Amino acid sequence: MIGQILGGRYQIQARISKGGFSITSTAIDIGRPGNPQCIVKQFKSVSTDPETLAVGKRLFETEAANLERLGHHDQIPRLLAFFQENQEFYLVQEYIEGHDLSQELIPSEKLSERTVIKLLEDILEVLAFVHQENLIHRDLKPSNIRRRRSDGKIVLIDFGAVKEVSTVLINPLRKTDLTIGIGTPGYVPGEQAKGQPTFPSDIYAVGIIAIQALTGINPYPGGLPTNSQTGEIMWRDRAQVSPQLANIIDTMVRYDYRQRYHSATKALQAVKSLSSKSLPWKLWLSVGVAIITPFILWILSQLINLKHTLSTYAEPKFGITISYPSDNWQPIKPGDDFGGEVIQFIPKNQKPVNSCTLEITININDLSQQLLSLDEYKKMAIQKVKNNNPNQQITDDSTPSTTLSDFNAYKLIYTRQEGQCKLQVIEVGTVRNSKAYFITYTAESGKYSQYLPTAEAMIQSFKIMEKN
Repeated sequence: MIGQILGGRYQIQARISKGGFSITSTAIDIGRPGNPQCIVKQFKSVSTDPETLAVGKRLFETEAANLERLGHHDQIPRLLAFFQENQEFYLVQEYIEGHDLSQELIPSEKLSERTVIKLLEDILEVLAFVHQENLIHRDLKPSNIRRRRSDGKIVLIDFGAVKEVSTVLINPLRKTDLTIGIGTPGYVPGEQAKGQPTFPSDIYAVGIIAIQALTGINPYPGGLPTNSQTGEIMWRDRAQVSPQLANIIDTMVRYDYRQRYHSATKALQAVKSLSSKSLPWKLWLSVGVAIITPFILWILSQLINLKHTLSTYAEPKFGITISYPSDNWQPIKPGDDFGGEVIQFIPKNQKPVNSCTLEITININDLSQQLLSLDEYKKMAIQKVKNNNPNQQITDDSTPSTTLSDFNAYKLIYTRQEGQCKLQVIEVGTVRNSKAYFITYTAESGKYSQYLPTAEAMIQSFKIMEKN
């Protein structure tokens, strides 16, 4: 095919890729001054059935018309021609000199939050135009997003036409099944895989790209871990990301498309709220928080019967801080070999002998040898509790809003027997930077509710101080 002239003017120069039923090549336009480069996509039919070819031609023309309409945007390739020759279909598009985004998303390498916010803005600005034209891209992935060399701008390519047309042409028995499940594994949400794409399907793909950029994890092959009960993607523990950006990305990749942003414009508005343009608003918010925080802490102290001061306990070695009622509670450091336990808080008036356990404990476990996700670690924590007491009841009280130090967390509630003492335990944990951080509140069942507000306030105050 190299050197062949198609449509009387497009001379094939080199093949870029070959799929099961299409060939994409670079070509030169010998009908224009300077013989500029272009992209030629060829679609072949394995059927010579006239009706099948007619359906394919109609779809081809419809997609070409859509591309013609979209090509007026500076960051979408222009459609130069579409034609049929020897029962084969061809699209000719503008050649975008530059590189694919896949060259910027290197496996195991994480991009900064600032870089990812800018990338999201750039992609969503172009996608917003596509959605305003009432079209769905359906195959957004790094290799279909190019960085133009001349100005560094993002350009969206390959709008799914090749996949929809080629599927109809090679499946004569499914001529009426035009809304088919197209796309690339890892970037395709459930509804699109079932052949029912929506605008939020594109939003999902962009969110996956953001997760890939922040975590360095390629969604396919391998895939991203998901919550076994909700189907939601569990990724925050594998990235250094602010809760604000993480919340936006979580909304973009919700399992239920109805819970995602309904269009690229809505998603773009959310992302732009994180940019430097919103700094004055954030500054005023910070001032407001600084003013009302002491008042909130005072109210909190009254609610939990703290008549004096909340003190801050810091462990620089482990990069953590926590507030506690120092008039009533005291920190106790465990021995060096007390596996994972960093600090324990107990009431000052607690009798050391013949009394049931009443404590709040911070634990940190090193996961560098395992690299577990939050969901995986939670399963391990549940199994550990079961191993210690096979008969005890465990309640997984985790929800999407459960957090520890503003990061996604799990919450377990269970009971255990210690001699004559029937104890109730809350365990709240998260996974960050190859470490598991979890806090347990343990109390005798009869006193559990009495000290629960204190435990909840301390857990809420816990902070992991990450390095920037």
